[in-house]
Amino acid sequence: MATQTHRARRPAPRRDPPEVRRTGPRERRWRARVGDLLELTALAGLLLVVALFLRDGGSLDLTTGSWSERLVAVGRVTGLVAVNLLLLQLLLAARLPWVDRVYGNDRALKAHRVLGRVTVPLVLVHVEALVVGYAARDGLSASTGWAVEPFRMLRDVPDMLTANAATALLVVIAVTSVRAAVRAVGYERWHLVHLTAYAAVALAVPHQLSTGSDLSASPTVRIYWVGLYVITAGAVIWWRVAVPVFRSIHHRLRVDQVVMEGPDTWSVWVSGRNLAQLDARAGQYLNWRFLAPGLWAFAHPWSLSRRPDGHRLRLTVRDLGDHSRALAELRPGTRVLIEGPYGAFTSRRRTRSRVLLIAAGIGVTPVRALLEEMVRDHAAEPGAVTVLYRADTEDQLVLRDEVVTLARRGGHRCHLLTGLPVPGSWFPAGMRGSDDADRLRLLVGDPRSQDVYVCGPAVWMDLVRRSLRRAGVPPAQIHAERFTW
Repeated sequence: MATQTHRARRPAPRRDPPEVRRTGPRERRWRARVGDLLELTALAGLLLVVALFLRDGGSLDLTTGSWSERLVAVGRVTGLVAVNLLLLQLLLAARLPWVDRVYGNDRALKAHRVLGRVTVPLVLVHVEALVVGYAARDGLSASTGWAVEPFRMLRDVPDMLTANAATALLVVIAVTSVRAAVRAVGYERWHLVHLTAYAAVALAVPHQLSTGSDLSASPTVRIYWVGLYVITAGAVIWWRVAVPVFRSIHHRLRVDQVVMEGPDTWSVWVSGRNLAQLDARAGQYLNWRFLAPGLWAFAHPWSLSRRPDGHRLRLTVRDLGDHSRALAELRPGTRVLIEGPYGAFTSRRRTRSRVLLIAAGIGVTPVRALLEEMVRDHAAEPGAVTVLYRADTEDQLVLRDEVVTLARRGGHRCHLLTGLPVPGSWFPAGMRGSDDADRLRLLVGDPRSQDVYVCGPAVWMDLVRRSLRRAGVPPAQIHAERFTW
């Protein structure tokens, strides 16, 4: 284990800079209120869907109908709720800027995953309840009806084939979204499969909005569903297609140069025009698509590794087997398409004058950009920032010299923590302290007085956040995001 400390020359001040006092708490309150309002709006939409179903005869079917009618009613209402949740997922994935700012990518990703885990089971309940209910209603036996009825429905319902195709796509998406499956198939293949969610919704539309369906039971119901479909489709087309294409063309982004930062790490410099209009901030990331052989088909979420200066952008990537090695072969002049900037991992979330930046491995890239912003823009007074940079070995400390130089220039402290990992701990072996929370206090003092930014591997970040909570750091002062959907 090796711990290298680069100390500030001046002690940390105890007063909050005016900018932090003025904007930090206000930003936090605004985000909390709008976030709560968004969640209440989504819940109100679900309740409205169920209420309209019950009003239009569903309550009678559920309470006084035969058992087959009750099964059909369960299938109908679960289908309605599943469609509503699926459209909410697509709205989250549309990456509306104000939603991204309120939720942050990490919170939106969690909501997206939770909705996915609920939506697909509801779709399966919807299908099976209808099949069994219709089979019973048609007088088929319980032992064979579930197998025979789907073929009868295909024959009698014109849009059932596309509905079944949509269901199959949703099941495939759910199976491949399991963490182990994502690791097995790789990010690029997983992302391509995930994009078929749009096809699933398109295939299901004829079935959902056909005459006699629950989505067209009354003018009020039809207005609600058509409106929700139009809003969702408009958001996806505008923010995931039109805006990225316009920005990429307007800024004329091209590869400027590729610099090797280590044996398996490269920085790509991208130049363009009017980059200040992009309004990118330190700590954010973009989805990058390089128009080069082997790379043009995939967009990757990579963080900015330097504070945007309005002239050039830099991303730093480690070879992780997901086409990142191909970046080393990029030629100057290669065209670049982008989506974003995304993420709320920025200094706008600060609530305190003192800041603790914790990074591991390639997770140092947004942390390094934040540190540069605080130093060059004088957003933190000398000694107010502490950097903890974790890696197994010293040669894995990507951008080490830049981080250390920036910390010294701003009068801040930087601890380089190297050594093999210890099970259940995010510190290397040999650190003093009874647990991670105690080790943290020994290094940085009282973490409760600091805003904490954390970026690194997912499992490692979970350990860091656990130790921060044990140390008493309020959740509003812990800022961490995962950058992949």
